[in-house]
Amino acid sequence: MAEAVAVISFVAAVISLVDAGSKVLTRLNEFNAASQEIPESFKNVYAQLPIVLDALRRTEARAKAGNVDRRTQEALIPTIQGCRDRVAGLYDILEDLLPTQRDSSFDRAIKAAKSLSKDKKVQKLLKDIDSYLTSLTFHNTSGDAAPINHPQPLRRLNMIPADRDKNFVDRPDIFRCLDLTTKEYGRAAIAGIGGVGKTQIAVEQCYRYRESHPSSNLLWLQAGSVPKLLQSCKDACDRLHLPSNSQSDTLRMLHTWLGEESNGSWMLVLDNADDLDTLEQRLPSETGPKTLLQLIPHKAHGKILVTTRDRRVGERLAVRGRTIVIPPMTLREGRTLLASYLPTARDYEKADLDELVETLDCLPLAISQAAAYMTENYMDVAEYISLLDAGGDEMEALLSESFSDARRGEAADNSVLRTWKLSFDQITSRFRRAADMLSLMSMFDRQGVSDELLRKDGEPRHVFITAVATLQNFSLIGKCTDGKSYYMHRLIQIAVRTWLQLKGTLAQWEGEATHLLSTRFPSGDYETWPICEVLIPHVRIVLEFGRLPQESLLQRAELLHKVAWFDRRQDRWQLAYDRADEASKSFERILGPEARETLSSKITAADALIELEKPREAVAFLTEILPAMERVYGPDHIETLRNKGNQGWAKFRYGDFSGADAQLREVARARERTLGFMHVSTLLAYNNVAVNASACSLDKDDPRAQEAVDLGRRVLAARQQLLGPKHIDVCEIQGNLAEFLDQTEQYAEAERCYKSAIAARDELFGPSNPWTLTLMHNLAVFYSSQLKYREALKLDREVLSARVQILGEDHIDTLMSRNNFCVTLDCIGEDWEELALQSRLLLNYRDAIERTQRPFTDTLISNAERHLMEVNRQLYRRSMERESEKFE
Repeated sequence: MAEAVAVISFVAAVISLVDAGSKVLTRLNEFNAASQEIPESFKNVYAQLPIVLDALRRTEARAKAGNVDRRTQEALIPTIQGCRDRVAGLYDILEDLLPTQRDSSFDRAIKAAKSLSKDKKVQKLLKDIDSYLTSLTFHNTSGDAAPINHPQPLRRLNMIPADRDKNFVDRPDIFRCLDLTTKEYGRAAIAGIGGVGKTQIAVEQCYRYRESHPSSNLLWLQAGSVPKLLQSCKDACDRLHLPSNSQSDTLRMLHTWLGEESNGSWMLVLDNADDLDTLEQRLPSETGPKTLLQLIPHKAHGKILVTTRDRRVGERLAVRGRTIVIPPMTLREGRTLLASYLPTARDYEKADLDELVETLDCLPLAISQAAAYMTENYMDVAEYISLLDAGGDEMEALLSESFSDARRGEAADNSVLRTWKLSFDQITSRFRRAADMLSLMSMFDRQGVSDELLRKDGEPRHVFITAVATLQNFSLIGKCTDGKSYYMHRLIQIAVRTWLQLKGTLAQWEGEATHLLSTRFPSGDYETWPICEVLIPHVRIVLEFGRLPQESLLQRAELLHKVAWFDRRQDRWQLAYDRADEASKSFERILGPEARETLSSKITAADALIELEKPREAVAFLTEILPAMERVYGPDHIETLRNKGNQGWAKFRYGDFSGADAQLREVARARERTLGFMHVSTLLAYNNVAVNASACSLDKDDPRAQEAVDLGRRVLAARQQLLGPKHIDVCEIQGNLAEFLDQTEQYAEAERCYKSAIAARDELFGPSNPWTLTLMHNLAVFYSSQLKYREALKLDREVLSARVQILGEDHIDTLMSRNNFCVTLDCIGEDWEELALQSRLLLNYRDAIERTQRPFTDTLISNAERHLMEVNRQLYRRSMERESEKFE
């Protein structure tokens, strides 16, 4: 069958040349018959062409009869086709230039003038035709077995740009997919970010194909741009000995050669086909393929492999839906690659190599670059990791370093940052929205960047989807496992930021990210916590920016204050104070000392000071700014009342219950007057009144104790109506009411309140939440007062263990838990050794206890000393009893 196809192809080529040559002879004969002398340059062609055409007709007949061997046919086809193209081109010029009998003198003059401009082209065509005719004449006068004056095409063309890598790290899953796709469809595409190893995989695949197809031809075309593609095609034609005197010839002849089954099987690699424009750009071809898509024929005897950074290119050039996306290496593969570059790899622990590979995101180019740097600079793995961990300029310098790597070929750029810069620039030129999204995303934490952060207000959904898909197609971002957010590899983030710095736009994008978060970060109240938790990792990154534009400094201060309020609600008091204090200083510098933003952030800072056991400092601070607040807001404004309420609460915290009572009641009445009783702020104020009233009461019969209960019940009912039964503020009120009920000896209701509040808190935040631990601590105290020491001891132990782990040994809440644990142990009176240990631990933190400004600190120290005395007394008594038993 293949023999018959070859004969048909050869005969078709001969017929085509004979037809073209006959048309030229006819035109020259007409010119000669008109008694006009044939131009000198045409005479040689005019003489040889009839002889060759006659010989070709005889050759055609012999081929049809099976008397021209296949080897000769294959050798002659390129020459016949080349000659046909030149002869056809000559005929077009003859038609345009040679006058006919019908032409007027004016037309003849015009054609004569044209001939001057075409002379060089005619001379070139005639020279080529003369060469082809000489070859054909030599063949026809020498017989079929004689050698022809045209080199034989290579049977085993090899254009692979690199030697086979003896240390290539096999990635079996990828090659399995490649083999299956190529076998089923005849073509395959691999896509991935620059430096992930696409070209190395393609090189290895070519060598594997050669092993299974020893007589195959291997072609390698650089498809990064049209000029590179044309040069690669010309190199292929030269090595195949296909005559091509123009770019049009090159494309047509290569396309024809690939389509001829008689040329044998082949595999063609289109490397770095990264740009959609290159696919669609018109090629300089008059009669051949017009685009890259048309250049590569679909033939059963040919296989095609495409490498690209843009998955969409692979979809168009290969098989839609079957593009193989190359991920970074696995940890094992990356370690193996690193070891192949490092001559001293055996000297390192596996964990050290793994740490470096993980730091480099398992990216082959980054791994080989690191190995080259370490080898050239006599550096060990630990030193290189320390440079990477330094971040900033150090890491950028390392990733910008270029090196020589024979495995990647001479043309490849071996710098990670410069390799990726090509993708960044390409996206910027073609997909501006995607480039902006990439720039913005590099400003945030590289994990968990949500749609809400990336999508512009009012942006059409399809525009957003296209931009995200572009970045995914270039393997620059990926989708997180939650399916709702995106991630970016660490090295890509560094590369993008470096690229922006080189462009001079880094500060602009840092300002853009700051502005975005300052508008998207919510109030920080309980209802907004899920959104806050999603955004807080990005906030931490953005707040570290040090080169913000002037216009972004105010937005940064606004973000600081919002996050400080969230930290306050999360009981992160030190963070809350630090951020609120920084925000207030920024506001004061930008807006002035009596700006509302300045005053509000100062109140938040004072609020945090109270919980940091510095209530007296908080009162002094709040008293200082109160006159300014009354001037700016007015005496009954919610912010002014917030200041006064915080002053009252601070006084309560350091034991001035009488001073706190007057101030807290004033604030509660003012809020009820302006906001109504059912407002959240009013209920909070009355809750504080109740807590202080309970603290002021001397015993269960004190009217203030019952007032606390009544007010607590009223506030709890209102809060439940406003917020529902399972809300953080409802739990807080319920826990306070339990204490009020305990104080008035309403024990059954008190226990129910404690347990209900703990269960709700546990469900909302888990058992280790600070407020949950506070409720458990209070319930333990309640059990002790009810002489239920075993139940109290169990809770005391749990709370102490959790607080040590969460808050630390010297936190006042931990010290209170240890005190209660000691009291319960003392009441049970069994484990004196444990009591001695816990009491000594408590006294070890005497300084921390004395530093706090709470009213009960002296009690903690005296309790610990008393417990130790009791322990010593009990141990002495036990010792004496043992001695007495001996005598008996």
